[in-house]
Amino acid sequence: MEFNVTNALKQLNADYSEEKASEIIENLLYNPNNLSDEDHDEIDQLNDKFLRIAAQIFVEDLAYDFNTLVNYWEAFIGQLSEEQSQSLLKFALEQTDVDFVEDFIIGYRKFYSNPKESITFFNKLDENELFEIKFFKARCYEVLGEDENAILAYKSYLNTPYFSEDENLEQAAVNQFYINHTIASLLVKLKKYDEASSYFDQILDHMNLEEYLENFDAENGDEVKSFLMDYVETLKQIGKKEKAEEVSEKVMRIFSK
Repeated sequence: MEFNVTNALKQLNADYSEEKASEIIENLLYNPNNLSDEDHDEIDQLNDKFLRIAAQIFVEDLAYDFNTLVNYWEAFIGQLSEEQSQSLLKFALEQTDVDFVEDFIIGYRKFYSNPKESITFFNKLDENELFEIKFFKARCYEVLGEDENAILAYKSYLNTPYFSEDENLEQAAVNQFYINHTIASLLVKLKKYDEASSYFDQILDHMNLEEYLENFDAENGDEVKSFLMDYVETLKQIGKKEKAEEVSEKVMRIFSK
């Protein structure tokens, strides 16, 4: 039975317990949902209780395995309203006495308002020990328009030894699939079409467009279309004009439905 986050939050408001709140948070972490305005209202009505429990779990997860942030928590925090996400991070700061977690959370809180300052806090952390920092620095560089630095940081993140270990290969493949999208599009911005082509090939070579689109929800449509048009432009620039026309026609047909 599919998890209904709205009903779960309403039931939590009617009969609150920390155990039920934790169950909802776990469901949202491992089965991401797009929270609606109604869901945000339900969370607000819980008067910080829900967000404090989320902050507690967040801090415990970060202290245990920082990679849970990239794989699960970022999507969860991103679905909250801006005020709720800032509250969660504020509560997390209050609950941690671990220096590296504190420095990271301060940097993460500043990401949306001052990504350059975020980098200052991220630079306090050891990238060899907490390799995920490379991913968040890459995002900061991307927002700041420092495309070359963003590409280098994303590549460095994907090349960390963690992802070459057998038990992490599946997660590495997922991370690489989505991050390669960003790298490819940044290379197109820089007009580095030959290099961009190798990233498009890694993503698209082994599947048709219909199979590729199954990896995304409908709300990602504009981003996916933009990525595919970058692919078309790359094909043109490297001299594969027939394939560019073929892909362009398919994209237009798919996205006109």
